[in-house]
Amino acid sequence: MSAVAKHEMVKNWIRQYLKEFGEYTGTFEELANLTKTSSYLVKKAINELEEEGFLTAESKRGKGLTLKLKDKESEEITVQKKTTEETEPKKEEEIKQEKKKRKISLQDEVLSSLLGKDITVFLVSGTRLEGKLLDFDNFTLSMTAPKGRSLVYKHAIATIIYG
Repeated sequence: MSAVAKHEMVKNWIRQYLKEFGEYTGTFEELANLTKTSSYLVKKAINELEEEGFLTAESKRGKGLTLKLKDKESEEITVQKKTTEETEPKKEEEIKQEKKKRKISLQDEVLSSLLGKDITVFLVSGTRLEGKLLDFDNFTLSMTAPKGRSLVYKHAIATIIYG
């Protein structure tokens, strides 16, 4: 089965699950096991479903993942909030605080964009590692290596080069 077909299968599985139960709470790895695919494909499918407006995803590193089916009532409330926000100008401080609440850490943002891509990692010891980034968490990176897979602790990393 091709990667595109698996990706669509994961999206369909998540749609069905949320239509039936309304919410999923667990981890990316558990969801990958349920869908019999990789956590990379699961993350990609969740991002696309979130962009399509089908679900809301809340991921807390080390504490799991919550997926919720978006309902029309919450969308209507959001639209109402936007119209009231447009009529009432916000103070700059309030806007900055909202951005801080929504902002994902730069590290997570960059590493998420690099999933499945070639990277070069230089360790504090000077060792150079090259491979594809498979997954990451708060403390480690999982990547391919010439002799298999590597689990690299972040505290040992000096620089990550990508392009």
